[in-house]
Amino acid sequence: IVDEASQSDISSLGILYMAKKIIIVGDDKQVSPMAVGLDIDKMNALRDMYIKDIIPNWHLYDAKTSLYDIAGTTFQPLMLREHFRCLAEIIGYSNKLSYDYKIKPLRSPGSSKVSPPIVPYRVADGRREGSQKINTKEAEMIVALMMACMEQKEYEGMTFGVISLLGDEQAQKIQRLILQKIDPAVIEERRILCGNASHFQGDERDVIFLSLVDSNNEGDGPLRLAREGSDQSRKQRYNVAVSRAKDQLWVVHSLDLSK
Repeated sequence: IVDEASQSDISSLGILYMAKKIIIVGDDKQVSPMAVGLDIDKMNALRDMYIKDIIPNWHLYDAKTSLYDIAGTTFQPLMLREHFRCLAEIIGYSNKLSYDYKIKPLRSPGSSKVSPPIVPYRVADGRREGSQKINTKEAEMIVALMMACMEQKEYEGMTFGVISLLGDEQAQKIQRLILQKIDPAVIEERRILCGNASHFQGDERDVIFLSLVDSNNEGDGPLRLAREGSDQSRKQRYNVAVSRAKDQLWVVHSLDLSK
């Protein structure tokens, strides 16, 4: 059984020779192989030299195609529609974004100790720092909010995660602040993790803080419209990021919606 096959690149093809039967489990609406650190031109040259026009769908055998995608060219995927992790309000975003409302949430509204399920929180003085993918005020606010949550009885025993929706720098900034302000024993007990969406794929936390990083403060100019991204990579990251939260999702941003 190959789990998270949508993250497995073509190097995982060797697994198929190890079994008489194989079950490939994945989600092509989640993060796909990124080909980071690979010589893509060399891989494509080898593909064109040895398998071009010899095997079906030879063009798919590159650094960014997953084992799940390759299997999908031959076998009809079976979609699992029942969702057990998130409250309905949280998975509702992903349901609309990526699954055409085919997902059936099974958690009851009263199964969580905290409410509301989704909390939009604007950092009034937050600003993305030039060309850097860092928003210090937003990072400080997320750590402060997390610490405040942990002091409340409703959050007793709950785990926490932070996902940056714009690069790794913001997650690293927040991680440093957490190490400075929160006791290591608490970090371990609460399983506090900071990263981007791909770091959380296949994982979950009771409470997730999303950091949008970007801002549209006066003098910054209009905010660039973010589309789905190359190979729908941004859409995939947003889907994964939101659906990691089981009980509560904080959307921490620095956007002035009146502009």
